[in-house]
Amino acid sequence: MKQSLILWIAAAIITFLVGFIQNRTSAAYPTSGTIGIESQKVSFHFKKVYRDKNDYVLLLRTDIENLKGIIKWRRKNENQAWQNDTLKYSNGNLSVTIPRQEALSEIEYRILLNYRNKKYFLPENRLETILFLGPVPLSIDIHYYLTLFVGILLAIRAGLEYFNNEPRLRLYSIFTLISFFSCAMIFAPVKKAYEMGAIGKTVPPIEKIFDAWLLA
Repeated sequence: MKQSLILWIAAAIITFLVGFIQNRTSAAYPTSGTIGIESQKVSFHFKKVYRDKNDYVLLLRTDIENLKGIIKWRRKNENQAWQNDTLKYSNGNLSVTIPRQEALSEIEYRILLNYRNKKYFLPENRLETILFLGPVPLSIDIHYYLTLFVGILLAIRAGLEYFNNEPRLRLYSIFTLISFFSCAMIFAPVKKAYEMGAIGKTVPPIEKIFDAWLLA
């Protein structure tokens, strides 16, 4: 009993570490940082993926009240003219609103800050991008991540059965397959269909539905 508990705790810790590393190395992990402007800080947090149904509000945190800024943005790969919007200061934040785009649309942008006739770019040497996805119902998200988490946990726990005196590898393997099957064949396709904006509008190609969704 004690050994089994230790193995479950070890499996939970490894699962947490796997999830943490995957999140930090994911293409969807936000870009964040802080720059200094004359001994004062400006902090930013740029999302790579946006799933909400409302417009995207981009925020910069700063105490420099007379800091000015504009954002240049356009839809990526469409040769559109750049659109310029002014960032507005309020309660320690510089903010600007980017209209909600169609699902799977990607925009590229860059921010220009101006303080005492000096210019600062965010990001400094490149364009930032954000991908708009359709909103997913909370119930679908919960079932998707729950079955994924349980599947990973059980797979790791099955591997740790090597250290058990009376291994039950077959039992853990069966439940691992059930969990991964539910995730990959039921909840993942539905989640992706919502992200593609296809629900209630069109029938997406079957190969797109079952593609590996790397931004999950």
